[in-house]
Amino acid sequence: MKLDVYDSKILEILQKDARTSMKEIAEKSSLTSPTVSARVKALEDMGVIRGYNADIIPGTLGQGVMFLIVRSKPSDVDTVAETLTTFPLVREVNITGGGKIIATAVFRSISDQESIMNDVGNIPLVQEYDHYMLVETRKKEPLALIAEGAQVSIPCYYCRKPIEGTPYKIRLGGREHFLCCPICEREYKKKYASLVEGAKQ
Repeated sequence: MKLDVYDSKILEILQKDARTSMKEIAEKSSLTSPTVSARVKALEDMGVIRGYNADIIPGTLGQGVMFLIVRSKPSDVDTVAETLTTFPLVREVNITGGGKIIATAVFRSISDQESIMNDVGNIPLVQEYDHYMLVETRKKEPLALIAEGAQVSIPCYYCRKPIEGTPYKIRLGGREHFLCCPICEREYKKKYASLVEGAKQ
């Protein structure tokens, strides 16, 4: 699907200030509040809107930031990246080409820094790693460029591959779920049912 002028306006407003009320968005986009709510819900379900977060600067809380450059074999990068996500002080993990991972970590003390580096060094599949301290941020803008007609790429909720063409849409747990094919739809329903059953126990 492509973003229309209304979805683009809604995203632009929310990206500037996620606290903007549905009523305010409706006034600015020439829509009704229920229509805005429905469109926002659809954008959330599709994964276009990932969440709403307060942008808290670590330095104001006495914390430092460092960037980790981690290298592994391309075949091992998923395992290494998944391991990095389990470390509480690592706040963001990004996979790039060539088996490289760029992660962002915060620290409160020298011992935190040493702990992070030891944890990374103890990952068996890591070939080499380095780190750089954040000195100053000169620019920080929202990553997404909002424009009418932008193509929305929805990942399949089961295999995580981008969905090409019209997605298979099912409603589970009060929200829409998007799948790329009948096989993923069937397997996702099984997985979802298993998770629901497990939560009851």
